[in-house]
Amino acid sequence: MLVDRFKNILRATINDQIENNPVLQNLFDDDDKKEWEKYYEEIKNDTYKYQNTQQQYQSQSEQQYSSQQNQQMSQEDEYYKALEVKRGDDFATIKKSYRKLVKLYHPDLYTDDPAKQEMAQKVTLQINEAYNYFEKKLKN
Repeated sequence: MLVDRFKNILRATINDQIENNPVLQNLFDDDDKKEWEKYYEEIKNDTYKYQNTQQQYQSQSEQQYSSQQNQQMSQEDEYYKALEVKRGDDFATIKKSYRKLVKLYHPDLYTDDPAKQEMAQKVTLQINEAYNYFEKKLKN
């Protein structure tokens, strides 16, 4: 308690001396100004670095999202192509086209030619995969 009182008296005396003596006042003002400018520059640089990292994270996440969207869209386009329907057709149209294509490319129709049967199996697999995708997407 005595020490705190002594510090307050000493601080008040020093402040009075600084206010009364213009040489000391200018000396401390210049130092304070330089220190504040230094801290201001540090804060400004830190803020700039923070903003840049935030922008980098945001652009990275946007790129990942857009690449996922593009990948999904290209896969969806392949599914539309496999079912021979236009983009945006309703599920009834997709189902009708699916049934028609399965009847056309069913592997049991090509038992006499193994090459054609293998090709029909691959096409039927693609058609089934596309139909299952749209069934999950459009029915729910």
